[in-house]
Amino acid sequence: MSEQLEQSKNLLTMSLLAVGVGVVAGVGAWIFRVLIAAFHNIFFLGTLSFKYDANLHTVGNPWGAGIILVPVIGAIIVVWLVKNFAPEAKGHGVPEVMDAIYYGDGIIRPVVSVIKSLASAICIGSGGSVGREGPIIQIGSAFGSTLGQFMRLPHSQRITLIATGAGAGIAATFNAPLGGVAFAMELLLVSINASNVLPVALGTGTASYVGRALLGAQPSFNFPPLRVPHFHLSDPGFLFLFVPFGAIMGLVGFIFVRGIYWAEDRFDSMPGNDYTRHISGMLTVGIMIYLMYRFTGKYYVQGVGYATIMDILKGTLTDPFFLFLLFALKYAATCLTLGSGGSGGVFSPALFMGATLGGIFGHTAQLLFPQVDIIPESFVAAGMAAGFGGSTGAIITAAVMVLEMTEDSNAVLPIIITVSIALGVRKWLSPGSIYTLKLTRRGHAVPEGLQAAIEESRSVKDLMATQFRFLERDAVVTPYQGITIVLSRGSIVGLIDVVSYDHPPDLQAQTVADENYVFTVADAPLTNALKEMCARTSQYAIVTKKPGFKGLDDIVGVLTDREIATFCRISANLRS
Repeated sequence: MSEQLEQSKNLLTMSLLAVGVGVVAGVGAWIFRVLIAAFHNIFFLGTLSFKYDANLHTVGNPWGAGIILVPVIGAIIVVWLVKNFAPEAKGHGVPEVMDAIYYGDGIIRPVVSVIKSLASAICIGSGGSVGREGPIIQIGSAFGSTLGQFMRLPHSQRITLIATGAGAGIAATFNAPLGGVAFAMELLLVSINASNVLPVALGTGTASYVGRALLGAQPSFNFPPLRVPHFHLSDPGFLFLFVPFGAIMGLVGFIFVRGIYWAEDRFDSMPGNDYTRHISGMLTVGIMIYLMYRFTGKYYVQGVGYATIMDILKGTLTDPFFLFLLFALKYAATCLTLGSGGSGGVFSPALFMGATLGGIFGHTAQLLFPQVDIIPESFVAAGMAAGFGGSTGAIITAAVMVLEMTEDSNAVLPIIITVSIALGVRKWLSPGSIYTLKLTRRGHAVPEGLQAAIEESRSVKDLMATQFRFLERDAVVTPYQGITIVLSRGSIVGLIDVVSYDHPPDLQAQTVADENYVFTVADAPLTNALKEMCARTSQYAIVTKKPGFKGLDDIVGVLTDREIATFCRISANLRS
């Protein structure tokens, strides 16, 4: 995209564009859920129906042992779609969005939305152990990027629409508007300020409303026992138990992060091709779900696994040994699905594993410490939040989303304690999260955590050098503590930075002038000028009062790489 064609929009225009992104993300979340329902019913029940409640176990198995081949059939279709149309649709999606933000100029191909929807719906519907948040994030982000390109927005505003699409998708599919805003702010926005938070919030709120209108207004895990009307003061002994539980969840987060990429490396090193690798992984998953159905009457670990989470939250599943078996199988199934080339998110598997371990810890603690007022469901909710927050680093998102999805205000303190400790332990064991590690392995480093909007709040006029002079091209260069703009009959030939240039005497200006320079405007964001200078590999930007060079009187300063380097050092010190 040509920089000269890019046009920044005001806050009102960006807000209206964000509302449009929210509408599309909300409808997209509904379409994606319908696709999952259709493929699930075809694969598992042999019927064409668009009704499917993931919070209820699938009843019946018309295929017998043939159910083992259901994930295999899905794997063949997924590989064909991804391989032929959109390689970016492979995996859990969020790293690709982050890569586009930091290394892809905010460009996401529109076809990614379509292929990711189909590939992930088939993967989930055929029994793959993945979640639906990764796909809807990529779907919403792709539309935000496409709209930003169509409107010829600069990079920073394209990022705002990408983050809006991601947060809106989260909000709509999980009925978690605050969680959607937190996700966009915590993981995708490069910096936080009013110019990007407002569009994100408006887009997310719009998507939430559309999602509720199409999918229903109830929380994701909807049942009365967790919706306690009054907040009560917890027993200190009860809260203390969340400290070791948080440490356990941090270890699990580390194992989850490393396990996904270990499996990916193992499958990549296998002989064969993409088809044989993914088929082998999903054949193993098929055997798992067949054995679970054969001996328990329920699939348990297939798909998003929300029905199992509901059983744990309601206290239907309490046996620690069986819960640990479910944890181990879900972990293995997720690593096999994503490692072998599946398409889907990691949020739902993280919730599942956190819920199983929370159930184990909560019910065991209740038996060991009968004198303490222990609520096992609080450990389940805290484990769900820590499972996602610890592995991704998005602890605010995890805490807010689980609270929205369960509507259990009494779990606030347990969640905060558990998630914080889980993140600390995971970062101690593995600095990279499940999102950033994938990019690090490509050699693409990305920051983790929120940043102040120091860079974006600065304009060119805040850093430009105002001490400059004009010198004709055939004039002799004399010492000058500033920038020399070399002219030829009123036209600019180049620039000389005498402070950093050691020259012999009697040297004409034209022989040492640097002809590589760009123009920028005094009120332009510093990041825009820096991007233009990097694109032209230029050390200088001539600053004018208004867009377009009208004449020498229009020049008000010069921006050099020295001022930018000084500013970057100051910014780095402020962040450290």
